[in-house]
Amino acid sequence: MKKIIFMGTPEFSVNPLVSLHENKEISVELVITGQDKKRSRNKILPTPVKSKAIELGIKTYEPSNVNSEESINLINDINPDFIVVIAYGQLIKDELLSKYKDRIINIHSSILPKYRGAAPMQWTILNKDKQAGVCSMLIEKTMDTGDILDIAKIEIDENTDIESLHDKLSEISGPLIVNTILDYDNLYKNRTKQDEAKATYSKKIDKSMGHIDFNEEASDIKAKIMAFSNWPGTFSYYKNNKIKIHKITIIEKYTDNKIGQIIDANKDGIFVNCSDACIRIEEIQFEGKKRMDVKSFLLGNDIEKGEYLS
Repeated sequence: MKKIIFMGTPEFSVNPLVSLHENKEISVELVITGQDKKRSRNKILPTPVKSKAIELGIKTYEPSNVNSEESINLINDINPDFIVVIAYGQLIKDELLSKYKDRIINIHSSILPKYRGAAPMQWTILNKDKQAGVCSMLIEKTMDTGDILDIAKIEIDENTDIESLHDKLSEISGPLIVNTILDYDNLYKNRTKQDEAKATYSKKIDKSMGHIDFNEEASDIKAKIMAFSNWPGTFSYYKNNKIKIHKITIIEKYTDNKIGQIIDANKDGIFVNCSDACIRIEEIQFEGKKRMDVKSFLLGNDIEKGEYLS
């Protein structure tokens, strides 16, 4: 029986926790997670991982500092075979790294060494990759640089948004981490060092990145909408009013109108040229209003042809 301490916080980490708990050769002795905080409607709520751990009957621990003396003593008392870290939210520092060297396993949501850093799933979509994946890897002091133990991959396309990619990668993380634990000796012996020459970094997403520039190619605009559909969203400005753009279809450019100029607005959508094609905007949201399809919006509002989205 392999004794595990599991460190994780968000919804992404729930599936792998459940997979570890359900395997008869693995015992999850403790779940270390983020602290309770204001979440839905300002209610103080536990993390998704803590909620699931309580449901499964697993002891939880929510330290403000996982590298504190109290935390380390608790971990040492359990003396786990492995510590599994999946989107926990705190860095693991020298004392734990030294004590549990090569027994701290991280799941990272990209095909390393591509997309180290904070937002690998978003950048996978933004760069229009055809594959996405998760790696089980060893943890080092530097972020996401450890040796790779195993990889699971999926195919994606231009209609894959961040929510569906998140859910798919969370789902395949379960079997991956279970297999990594049970076949650890073999995987460790055949582990792969990351090629630094091929490493890329996925910088953190900020709100300004959601702005749509119609000088871009249509496929880049759609990728941005897919990548940012959950947060921060994508937006443009119509008559100085911010308008969120939730759904588009790309069609051939069929006029010589200037880029960003509204060609038409009807029940099928708002038609706007970008650099290489025409975008039909199908779902929008003005500030302070609910999200709706363009057909419904136009029942009580006007979008003027010849105006610009900027």
